[in-house]
Amino acid sequence: MRKFGHFSKTMLSVNIPVFNIDVTPLVKQLVLQAEKLRTGFEIRVYDDGSNEKIKLVNREIQHLPGVVYKELLKNLGRAAIRNKMGMDSVFEYLLFIDADSLPVTENYLQNYMGNLQQNLVVCGGTAYRKEKPAALGELLRWYYGTYREAIPAAQRNNAKGFIITSNNFLIEKRVFEKIRFRENIGVYGHEDTLLGYDLFKSGISILHIDNPVLHTGLEDAPVFLEKTRLALNSLYKIDTELLKEDLIFALQVNFLNRYISIKRVVPAVFLRLFFKMFHRVIEANLKGRFPVLLFLDLYKLGYYATLEKQ
Repeated sequence: MRKFGHFSKTMLSVNIPVFNIDVTPLVKQLVLQAEKLRTGFEIRVYDDGSNEKIKLVNREIQHLPGVVYKELLKNLGRAAIRNKMGMDSVFEYLLFIDADSLPVTENYLQNYMGNLQQNLVVCGGTAYRKEKPAALGELLRWYYGTYREAIPAAQRNNAKGFIITSNNFLIEKRVFEKIRFRENIGVYGHEDTLLGYDLFKSGISILHIDNPVLHTGLEDAPVFLEKTRLALNSLYKIDTELLKEDLIFALQVNFLNRYISIKRVVPAVFLRLFFKMFHRVIEANLKGRFPVLLFLDLYKLGYYATLEKQ
């Protein structure tokens, strides 16, 4: 068995939650890479209430070596299904990957195995195709991903603080048993931000490396905007209820830090007025052929200000 640093019996559990996505290309690539590691591995794929057409496609992976495929009877949600998969995993390192992903390199798993340390969470990052999508509705998601999410590891290590991204990260199971995704947020978004905060508060370090997965699932602009609003709802609940305006959290989360700074100059009432007057105009731009990310930033600030009033 290969040795990785001082780990001689390192074994890996890969966890892929699935909801209405064909996961067969991802799983097949991971099986090929895992077999080359010459170490114990499993690839857990849990379906979280997909439609029957998708489940029929994905069932073929259950015959691949090392794959554990399960279909859950009811939808658990983003946090709960990841917690269940992590706790069901049998090996000492857990790698979480979103289903709408593909490894960028043939050494994707090997790169993670070469960065194992105790009390360290490793995040690989996200990549997007260089070519713009042909579909008009996918342009906003591509622009946002390309210019806001596809960030080199050096920049992420300097700027992200405790922020992790749940689409591509590795964590020790013994750590995950103590610090899991919180399931009481209730709405979509920022589960990973809160997990990163909880890890940070417990003294667990986070390392960002250049080991991205390609994000293949580009939502149409209306869907992306709806998810953006839901994520802001979630962030507001985390900041004002779960953490009760914890200053460390607010300063480390880029959006909250920026929002607090802007409110010192522009009162929230004017941000709300701006959103009321211009949100439809901004949405029209963001759904069009030339979406402007600055408009998206202003849209988010205005929307968040409306949550404060509520």
